[in-house]
Amino acid sequence: MPRQHPTVLVPNIGPMDHAWDLLGEWQTEFELPETESPVHGKVTFRSWTDAELQLDPIEAAIAGIPSSVPLERASEIHLTDAGGGALQWVLHAPSTNWSLQATLWPGSLHLFVHDADDDEEQLYRARATRDQDYYLRKYPLDASKG
Repeated sequence: MPRQHPTVLVPNIGPMDHAWDLLGEWQTEFELPETESPVHGKVTFRSWTDAELQLDPIEAAIAGIPSSVPLERASEIHLTDAGGGALQWVLHAPSTNWSLQATLWPGSLHLFVHDADDDEEQLYRARATRDQDYYLRKYPLDASKG
């Protein structure tokens, strides 16, 4: 019998493989259109509705963006049309009036940042990642159950 992967409960979707676990900390590179060097930081999801983007204070100051941006979910979570189980939803950052389109793949979270009043204008793009070791530490697979 094959090993059973742990599951997580995704709002509006139901149980999914643990690779779809959004909660916790993600290492982030925040890309700005006018520079080649990304702003480094992390995005931490305390729940599926509450998160915070925390950028390196010096890099953020140089880029002219805040180093800490609270985020809140502003839409339902849904499976993308692209298939493969990718999830999408919208986050809102009230302190900056940003709207962020989030797309989650196992180990990779993409954030497309727009002005909330003009969703046609993309301001920034961020890629947040986790390596496989993160999931192995958080969800150790018990081979004896298989």
